[in-house]
Amino acid sequence: MSLKPYLDSLIKSDSIVEIEEVVNLDKEVTAYLQKHEEKAVFFKNINEVSFPLVGNLLTTRNQLGDIINSSKHHQEFLQALQNPVEPEEVVENTTFQNQKKGNFSELPIPKFFSNDGGKYLTSGIVFAKFPDSNVYNASIHRIMVIDNQRGAIRLVPRDLHHIYVENSKNGEDTPVAIAVGYHPILGLAASSPLPINHSEMSVANTLLKGKLNVAKTPRYNIVIPTDVEFILEGKIIKDKTYEEGPFVDITGTADHIRKQPIVEIEKLYHKDNPIFQTILPSYEEHFILMGFPRETQIYNYVSKVVPKVHDVYLTPGGSGWLHAVVSVTPQKLGDAKNVALAAFAAHPSLKWCTIVNEDIDVHNPRAVEWATMTRAGNKDIIIIDNVRGSSLDPSRNAQDNTTIKVIIDATTKEEKGNKGYERLIPF
Repeated sequence: MSLKPYLDSLIKSDSIVEIEEVVNLDKEVTAYLQKHEEKAVFFKNINEVSFPLVGNLLTTRNQLGDIINSSKHHQEFLQALQNPVEPEEVVENTTFQNQKKGNFSELPIPKFFSNDGGKYLTSGIVFAKFPDSNVYNASIHRIMVIDNQRGAIRLVPRDLHHIYVENSKNGEDTPVAIAVGYHPILGLAASSPLPINHSEMSVANTLLKGKLNVAKTPRYNIVIPTDVEFILEGKIIKDKTYEEGPFVDITGTADHIRKQPIVEIEKLYHKDNPIFQTILPSYEEHFILMGFPRETQIYNYVSKVVPKVHDVYLTPGGSGWLHAVVSVTPQKLGDAKNVALAAFAAHPSLKWCTIVNEDIDVHNPRAVEWATMTRAGNKDIIIIDNVRGSSLDPSRNAQDNTTIKVIIDATTKEEKGNKGYERLIPF
């Protein structure tokens, strides 16, 4: 499955808006994406570049269910994580129909907000090979455009950072291929917390029922998915950094300026009549891509604590990252608190965990607040201080990244039965 058939499905479901007028990349793209936040937005005419642009590709849970092809989102995604199937490698790839020297200025890369450090590529899936291995990592990284060929790439200490560090120790640059314009399944797979030396594209292939193929790039033989709209091929330079930022991150606040590695783009490949892609920071697509794979991880861990896990949701108010609401059926007094501890172990960046019963819709903030107000007593709120938290949390101690973890047991309590807990009217 590729991007264009997915766009066709959005057209059929009236889930896309087409913008005919000329749109500027400097914050104007942002305004349209904010205005139509629950629909994809297709920009046919971008000022100063020839390629069209699309954003808001995955903004609702209904769309998530459609692309995973299951109402049981977490279970289906967990099956793919636990039973990945390697995609087939092929020789032909329509992405290589057009080749030219890499040039960021030819691409519709927006500046999203006034205080951003520059234009940012937010949708690029970066592919790189683990040293001494035939396994390729795939992960999404923001890239701040420096000039036509260079960008500052944000590397958090995960797989790509590990690859970059190991190559740098050996005096080598890190060859990369950056895919833009892809089916959302690839984005979800690339955002998944897999063990090192495991292939995200195998997860994507499982979710796509074995329909994903891969091919090697012409310059560095990097294995990438076929039939994406664009591939940017180049290297992360071992001994060059640049001040990256500021950037509005998932919390809606400005991330810090940091010295980050420089990626140099050497070649640009694209299909005939390609469509470029962007992800608006700190809005629903950002939340789903980053948060949903973590929800699945929480679901998996919590399932080992209680037999019935009904739903997991990283809330928009928690920026799709910091606050999880978990719906379970507790078996014994104290189960809810163990559920929260399992959630913190599954997603170490999690700051706040609210546990509710199956009668509470985790996606309904009114219902969750009601459960908190009517079912959480004086022993049901626990604050754990001075623990490692998320670097994205503005309230953390910036010196050592410590913060609080909050547990709210908003479930009915066994010793009281359901008396006084049952809601008698709908929300």
